[in-house]
Order: sequence, then structure tokens, then C-alpha cells
Amino acid sequence: MNPDQRHKTTQRVTLVGAAVNCVLAALQITFGLLGKSQALLADGMHTLSDLSTDFIVLYASKRAAKEADEDHPYGHGRIETLASMLLGAILAAVGIGIGIRGIESIIDPRPINPEPMTILFALLAIVAKEGLYHYTLRAARAVHSTLLESNAWHHRSDVLSSIVVLIGITAQVLGVPHMDALAAIIVGAMILWMGIRLARMALYELIDTGLDFSLVEDVRAAMLADSSVVGIHNLRTRSMGGQGYIDAHIEVDSDLTVSEAHYIAHKIEHRVKKQFPKIIDVQIHIDPLDDAIKESVLARLPERSVIETDLQQAWAGIEASAQIDQIKLHYLDKLIEIDLVLPASMCNREQQAAVDKLQQSAGNLDYVGKVNIYYLG
Repeated sequence: MNPDQRHKTTQRVTLVGAAVNCVLAALQITFGLLGKSQALLADGMHTLSDLSTDFIVLYASKRAAKEADEDHPYGHGRIETLASMLLGAILAAVGIGIGIRGIESIIDPRPINPEPMTILFALLAIVAKEGLYHYTLRAARAVHSTLLESNAWHHRSDVLSSIVVLIGITAQVLGVPHMDALAAIIVGAMILWMGIRLARMALYELIDTGLDFSLVEDVRAAMLADSSVVGIHNLRTRSMGGQGYIDAHIEVDSDLTVSEAHYIAHKIEHRVKKQFPKIIDVQIHIDPLDDAIKESVLARLPERSVIETDLQQAWAGIEASAQIDQIKLHYLDKLIEIDLVLPASMCNREQQAAVDKLQQSAGNLDYVGKVNIYYLG
């Protein structure tokens, strides 16, 4: 799913949540006043404050949907991560606040006599907020958005706070003291835990923690399923805004052309993205040899400019060297294999001795393992 589609989904879901919160807050505040319920009134103010987090989600999703630019070549997905951290902090603060109010109610109890009808509106709040939780969570998982998931858990925390209100009102109506305060402390601790969990998940994204181990192993298996892939190493993953990014080195046959290796890389990228919708970016590095021996190869084998100079010296006095069309180099584990491409006009008995001399002279270089002759035309 592209960033624009994710933004539209996030915007729709968040606006629905904002509309429900507006209506619910109005009912809770109105009937909290009419029913003489401080708990329902407080919950209504809490619901009203949720609109601020809805605006945070809308703003963050809009900014995160922006295309990559010169200053942000990897896009703006980290904005979602930062917003998730902010929502986690808000949840943690709400949990602490509910717990403190519960402790204060036990230390300094005040008689509250709410009307029984306020129980119905406490129930209504629970049903509405639980519905928002499931609606938002489904959308979050569909578009792989940690920001929406954070907002979904915010709705779930509202459910818990409304349960506290329901318990508190019911306990007061039945004449049981301190039950609402005790429930508030327990639920406050639960909301605090949710906030810490969401903030921790966002922090893991900021420090580029890898994706889930089982998902990474499934991706590795999907890559190895390609018959052209000899091996995989340096498979690295990270998450940004709930979406996965992967870098991998794949080992292929050293005799493959650059274009075929490039085709294989694109094929694997397409397969991984199709099989794992959460993965939106796959960077493939092609290796004709294992990276474990790469450093020693670089130290032992010379670069092309040096090889061409050595070949010119080896072919000094061989006039046929001027007829060479192409020199292709294959860097293998220990030695270099050279392909000499000659014009078809040299493929005859008269030129065979000169061609053999070219092949033998090149093969005498100590870092050359094999010299192949090809004719073009």
C-alpha cells in the first residue's frame, strides 16, 4: 500500500473516531451534570481530551505520507514513529493520573450520590470506545501503521477508564465504599503499562531494531527459493512507521552477466514485496563470492587498470593484440579469469598461432587462472 493510500485510510479512521468522541463527550458531560456524577463528568472531559490525540494522528499521518525529497531521501515515516511515542507518553500520563485520583479518593473519601441513569451512559461509553478500538486496530493491521495501532490502544485505555467509572457509579449506588478508587488504581496501572509498551515499540523503531525473527526467517526462505541464489548473508531489517525495510546480500554464480544478476535482484524484490505486504522496500546487493573472502580477494587481486597495463606489457610485440574487441574480467575466489573477445575474421588457421600466443602470454600472469577466447561477428 502506497503512502497516499495509508494516509487516506488513517484519515478516515481517525475522523470517525473524532466524530464518535465528540458525540460521546457531549452525552457524558451533559448527563454527568444532570445525574450528579463526578465520575461520568470526568470521563466526559477525558473523552473530550482524546480529540487532541486524534489531531496528532491526523497531522502525523499527513506528514508521513509525503514523498521522499532531497532532505528526506528515505521518506517521512519516522514522523509516525515520533507520534506513536507521543501517544504512548499521553497514555502513560493518563494512567498515572487515574491512579493518583484513585489513591486520593481512598485517602480523602468524599460522598458522591450519582443518579442510577448515569450507569447507562457509562455502559454506552464502554460499548462505543470498544467499537472504536476494534475498528481502528483492524485498519492499523491492514495498512501496517504503528500510529493507528497506538491510537487503537488509546481507545482501549478509554474503555478501561470507562469501566472504572461504571464500577465507581455502581458501587456508590449500592453503597460499597472505596471500590471505585481501588479499580481506578488497577486500571491506571494497566493504562500506564500500555503507554510504556507503545513508547518502547516506537523507541525500538527509532534505533532500527530488526523485524520479528520469524518474519525475517520467512523472508530468507523466500529468497533462497529462487534457484539462481546460491546463498544469503548480511540480511538486515528495520521498521519505519510500522512498515518493513530489508537489505540483503545474495550470492550468485560468478559467470552471470551483470544484466542477469540485476534481473534476479528485481525478481527477488518483487517476490518478497508480494508475499509479505508489510515489507515495502527491499535492497538487494549481488555478490559473485562470499563476503567472508571478499577482503582477501580485494587485497590479493589487482584492479582493471593494473591488469590492462600488465596485459599490454605481456603482449608487447604481438600484433594480434590490437585486434582485441573486449577484455572481460571474472574475479573468482583466488584468481582472475579473463575472456578475450576477438573479431570473427581471426577465427582461422592462419591466425591460430597469434591467438594462442595472446592466450598463453595472458595466462602467464601469476594472478590469472584461465584465459578464454571468444569470437564476435
